[in-house]
Amino acid sequence: MSFNANIGALFLAITFFVFGAFGQDEEASFREPLFFSDLDKDQRTPQAVRVGGVVFVSALDAPGGTLEEQLRTIYIRLQSVLGNYGMRMGDVAQERIYLKKGASYDAATAARQIVYKEGAGPALTIVEVAGFENAGTLVEIELIAVANPEVD
Repeated sequence: MSFNANIGALFLAITFFVFGAFGQDEEASFREPLFFSDLDKDQRTPQAVRVGGVVFVSALDAPGGTLEEQLRTIYIRLQSVLGNYGMRMGDVAQERIYLKKGASYDAATAARQIVYKEGAGPALTIVEVAGFENAGTLVEIELIAVANPEVD
């Protein structure tokens, strides 16, 4: 009996996904995407999305010849993205850093200490990767930020 109930629930979920999610031309009112370009908008790939009080920022990279230059530019861009939602780096709950194999873990953590000067920084995961689409990229960073409910 429970097997049939599970099959029924699965059927309803698939039906909603296929006919509900793909049939919508407009964003749900609780979702607020941020597109960097018309190409991103055409491909429906926002750089960030706010869902309620949570902002998800896709991994960003930046030009620069050194890891330190790339980190500095990425953190400036991340601050700008969060600013679009009325947030700041202090609202970041989780950070994921993708470092190209051989890049300096110490340089990445030193850059973080400058950005997150006060208190504990966000939860951190550092992942070493073989490489990126752009051969000159040494690092990419993605974030999840949560709005402070005490701020108007």
